[in-house]
Amino acid sequence: MEKTNLKLLKNKDFILLFLGGFISRIGNGIHYIALVWFVLDITGSGSATGLILLLSTLPGVIIGPFSGVIADKFDRKKLIVYMDILRGLVVLWLGYTVYIGTANFFHIGLATVLIAVCTSFFNPAVTASIPNIVDDELLQKANSLNHFSINFTQIIGAAVGGILIAIFGIAGVFFINGISFLLSAFSEIFINIPEVKIEEEIEKAPTIINEIKFGFNFLWQKKELVSLFTVALFLNFISTGLIVLGLPFVYKELLGVNSQLYGYAQSIFPAGAVIGSIILSQIPEIRNYFKVLFYSLSSQSMLMIIVAVPLLPYFLANASVMTIYYSLMLILFVVGILNAVVNVPISILLQRLIPDNLRGRITGLLSTMSQALVPISLALTGYLLDLVPVYTLFLGAGIASLGLSLYIAKIPAMQKLNYKEEKVEPNMEVSTNTLDA
Repeated sequence: MEKTNLKLLKNKDFILLFLGGFISRIGNGIHYIALVWFVLDITGSGSATGLILLLSTLPGVIIGPFSGVIADKFDRKKLIVYMDILRGLVVLWLGYTVYIGTANFFHIGLATVLIAVCTSFFNPAVTASIPNIVDDELLQKANSLNHFSINFTQIIGAAVGGILIAIFGIAGVFFINGISFLLSAFSEIFINIPEVKIEEEIEKAPTIINEIKFGFNFLWQKKELVSLFTVALFLNFISTGLIVLGLPFVYKELLGVNSQLYGYAQSIFPAGAVIGSIILSQIPEIRNYFKVLFYSLSSQSMLMIIVAVPLLPYFLANASVMTIYYSLMLILFVVGILNAVVNVPISILLQRLIPDNLRGRITGLLSTMSQALVPISLALTGYLLDLVPVYTLFLGAGIASLGLSLYIAKIPAMQKLNYKEEKVEPNMEVSTNTLDA
C-alpha cells in the first residue's frame, strides 16, 4: 500500500491536477457561502435563493451532453485551463459590481449562469482525464484523493467563508474566489494529458448530434448504468433542494446564527465526506457496488428523517439554538461519510467501464441524467420554504428517498453492479461482462 501511495504522489500530472482543483475549489466553497448568504441577506426569501441556485444547475443539465462531447473531441488540458480562467474573470467582475455598489439580482444571476456553463465543460474534462494520467491499479486512491479534495476544500471554504464575510465583506470573498480560479489555471498549464483517439465511426460523421447519439447507443447497452442514474435522478430531486437550500435557510432564517456559525455548519457535510474518502483510500477496493449502494442510501434516507426531529415546533420552542445546531451537525457529518462511500466506488466503476474516447460524452450524458430534475428541486424547495414548515419537507423527503432506496433491491440490473477484474479496451466493442451477470 505504501508503494502505491508513493507511486501516486510521484505522478506529476495527477498532483498538478489535484492541486489546481484544490485551490479553485477552496475559492468556490467560499464563493458559494457568500452567494447564498448575500441573496438571503438582501431578499430574505427562499424563493429568490432557490432561483439563483436553479440558475447554477440548469446550464449543466441542458448542455451536459454537448460538453461531454467537447471533452472527447478537443484538447482536455486546454479545456480545463480555459474554463478556470473564464470562471476567474467572471467572479472578479461580480466582486467588482458588489464593491462599487451596483450589484443587483441580474448581476448575480448572470454571473451564476456563466460560471455554471464553464463548470459544465470543466468537470467532464477533469473526470475523463484521471484514467489517462494514473495507472488502473491506482484509480481507487486517485479518486479517493479527488473526492477528498472536493469535500475538504468545501470544509475550508465553508468554515473560512463565514469568517471572511465578516472581515472582508461579500465583495472581498468574490475577489478571493476569482483569484483562486486564476491560480488553479496557472498550475494546470503544466499538466500533460494524452490526446484522445477519435473513434473512426465518429470521424465519418463528426457532427455533435451524431456524437451524442453515438454515446447514447453505447450507454443503452449498459443497463446497469441506465438503472443506476435513473435512481440517482429521483434521489437528487428528492434531496438536493433541501441540502443545498433548505439547510442554509434553517441556519440563517430559522435559527438566526451569524455568518461564522453558518459557515461552520455548511462545512460539516463535506467533513464527513472527507473522513469517508480517507477510509476508502486505506481499505481494499470495494467490489460489491450494489450492496454498498443499497445500505448507504437507505441509511442516508433514515438520517434525513431524523433531521426533521430537532426542527419540530416543540424542540424549537424548548431547546436552545446551539443544541439544535449541534444536533444537525452530528447528523450531517454521518450523512457525509455515507455519501463518500457511495460516490467514490461509482466513480471508479464508470472510469473502468467507459472507454477513454467516450468517457467525456458518457460522463456528460450521465450527469444530465442524474441532475435533470435538480433545478426543479431547487426552485420547488425555495417556493415551499416560504409556505410550509421546514421540518415537513425533511420528513417527506426522507420517507420518499427511503422508499426509493428499498425499491432499488427489486431492480435486476442494479444487482449486477459488482466489479470483476477485467480491463475495458478503448473501443466500442466493450463486453457487458465487465459487470457480474
